[in-house]
Amino acid sequence: MNLVLLNALRILHVFGGVLWVGAAIFYLFYVAPSVKAIGPAGGQFMGHLVEKRKYPVYMGISSVATVVSGAVLFTYVSGNFNPKWITSGVGMVFTIGSVAAFIAFLMGFGLIKPRAVKVNSLGKRIASAGGPPDPALLAELHAVEAELTNIERIEFVFLAISLVAMAIARYTYF
Repeated sequence: MNLVLLNALRILHVFGGVLWVGAAIFYLFYVAPSVKAIGPAGGQFMGHLVEKRKYPVYMGISSVATVVSGAVLFTYVSGNFNPKWITSGVGMVFTIGSVAAFIAFLMGFGLIKPRAVKVNSLGKRIASAGGPPDPALLAELHAVEAELTNIERIEFVFLAISLVAMAIARYTYF
C-alpha cells in the first residue's frame, strides 16, 4: 500500500476514533445526566442537539470513518487476514479491539439510533400536546430512555475495550 494512503488512513482512523469515542463518553457521562437533571428544558436542548446541531449525523460519520478506515488498515496489516499474524500477540489484540469497535458500531446503528429516534418522536408528541403530558406517553418515554441508557452503557464498554486494545496492541508481544 502506498505510504501516503496508509498514513492518511491511519490519521482518519485515529481522528475518527477520537471523535467517536470522545463524543460517546461526553454524551454518556455529561450531556445525558445534565439533560435529565434539568427536566423539560432538557428535551428542548436534546431537540436542538439532534435536529439543529445534527449530533446523530456527526456520530454516524465519525463511526463509519473509523470502522471503514480500520477495516482497510486491518486487512493490510494482517496480510489479508493471515492466521499467523492474527494469532500473534499484536494480531490478537488488534482483532479484539476491532471486533469490540464493530460491535459498538452495530449497537449504535441497530439499537441506539432507533431508540433515540423514538425518544425524539415521543418528546415532540408530548411537547405538542399543549397541556400536561399524557401519563401513558410519559411512561413510554421514560421506558425507552432507560432502555437507551442501558444500551449506551454497554456500547461504552465495547468502545473502551476497543480504545484500550488499539492503544496497547503494537506493544503486545506474546
